[in-house]
Amino acid sequence: MKKNYMGLVKGLAVACLIFIGATQANAQLRFGLKGGFDVSNNRINKDILNAHNRLGFQIGGTMELMAPIVGWGGELSVLYGHQQYDVKDSKESGTNYSLSDYNYLRVPLNLKKKFSIMGLFGVFIQAGPYAEFKLSGGDLKPENLDTQYKSKSFGAGINAGAGVELLNHLELGMYYRKALTDNYSDNTGWGNILKKKPDNWSVNLTYFF
Repeated sequence: MKKNYMGLVKGLAVACLIFIGATQANAQLRFGLKGGFDVSNNRINKDILNAHNRLGFQIGGTMELMAPIVGWGGELSVLYGHQQYDVKDSKESGTNYSLSDYNYLRVPLNLKKKFSIMGLFGVFIQAGPYAEFKLSGGDLKPENLDTQYKSKSFGAGINAGAGVELLNHLELGMYYRKALTDNYSDNTGWGNILKKKPDNWSVNLTYFF
């Protein structure tokens, strides 16, 4: 199953690169800054901004390459992120453990499609694979044990999102991210607690120069 997941990620990455290369001659290239925060639920209302729903943040640079007229293109970002963990599941399962804050570098590569709404504003959708590199943290320590399980230094997954573009420079979107690799090695002895492939929702704002 893991091989199938990695094959999917590689296939999506190759597809993005082929398309970007094919449209490069006539494409419009823009650079920008992207920032946002993770949320613990996907309810689209004012509660999503509640501090209790924020599990982390990400910030970094992004590059957009779009073919004119057809509205197809790609987006490549390099994001520094900080992740905090909600460990309430440990209480429900009767197993207490602590997780250190996780710092990472994530590189998502997405196919992107834009639609213009009466020339007033735009709507976009995008999807693709991402690679993630651990900088620090993310380690698990079971209660009353001296052993600490280290999180893996590399991960991969897929993400998808949609949002609106305002004034030709601002994009506000909501994104779903699903990991396709485990966070920890299989020999930890902690079963499904460590084998979970986390998913997250995030809200991001991007400014293109």
